[in-house]
Amino acid sequence: MKNAQIFITKDGSQGLYNPELDEIYHSREGAQKESIEKFIIPSDFEKRTKESDFIRVLDICYGIGYNSKNALAFYKNCNITIDALEIDKELVDYSPRADFFMPEINDFIAGKKELTGAKINFYIDDARKVIKTLNHKYDVIFLDAFAPNKLPTLWSVEFFKQIRRVIKETGVLVTYCSAQPVRKAMDISGFKLGKAENEKGHSFATVAALDEAFIKTPLDDYELGLLNTKAAIPYRDKDLNASAGEMFKTREKEVQNSALEGASAYIRRMKGKP
Repeated sequence: MKNAQIFITKDGSQGLYNPELDEIYHSREGAQKESIEKFIIPSDFEKRTKESDFIRVLDICYGIGYNSKNALAFYKNCNITIDALEIDKELVDYSPRADFFMPEINDFIAGKKELTGAKINFYIDDARKVIKTLNHKYDVIFLDAFAPNKLPTLWSVEFFKQIRRVIKETGVLVTYCSAQPVRKAMDISGFKLGKAENEKGHSFATVAALDEAFIKTPLDDYELGLLNTKAAIPYRDKDLNASAGEMFKTREKEVQNSALEGASAYIRRMKGKP
C-alpha cells in the first residue's frame, strides 16, 4: 500500500503505520483490542442491537475495517447497515485480506458472502465532503481519524456540527480521542460528554450523545473545567475544506489572542484546592 505499512500489534492483529504523518492507525497494544475497548464496548453496541430491529452505523475513517468488522461480529437479533467513510481506496481494497477472527466477515466485506440482515456501503472520499451529503440518522457513530495534533481536519467544530445533524436523538458517538480541543468542539456542537476509563480510572476514550441518558460515565467537574482553558480551544474549518496547515495556524492565532486561563495554571490551581 502506497500510504501505509503493515505491522503486527501486540495482540497479534494487523496494524498500519503512515510514514508521511509518522502516525499509526491502531494502538501498538492491539488493533483488535483497541476496537473492542474504545468503540464497541463504550457504544454499548451489543445491547443496542439486542434492543432494536434495525441499527445504522456511521464508521468515519474505516481504515482496514476493525470497527465495522467488530460491529458485524457483535450485532444481535437485528438488521444492520454500515456506512463506511474512507479516503484511501487501497485500505478498503486491502481490508478483506487483513486477518480477522471471523473469516466470514472478511468474505462479506469482499462481496463473496452474505451476512444475515447486514449491509455495508463504502464512500471513498474526504469524509468532510461525504458527511454533508448524508441524509440518514445514525444509532452509532465511530470516529477513528488520525490524532488531531497530526491531522485536525476531522476534529473541527464544523465537522462535529455535521455529525450532530446525522446522529439520532438516541444515538451515541464514540472516539478513542480525549484531547481537549476535540471535547470542546463536541461541546460547542451540542453534545453531552462522557468517557470510557481504564482499570486505573484514566480516560482513554470519549463518548458523546445528544441525550445525557446515554452517557454512562459523564466527564467530572475537573474535566469540564479543562474545557474552559486555552488548551481546549477547538479547531475551525468554516467551509469544511481547509488544509491541516491552515487549521493549525487558525487555532494557534486564537490561542495566542485568548484571555482564557492556561491549562497548566488551571491544573496547579485545582491541585492546590483542599
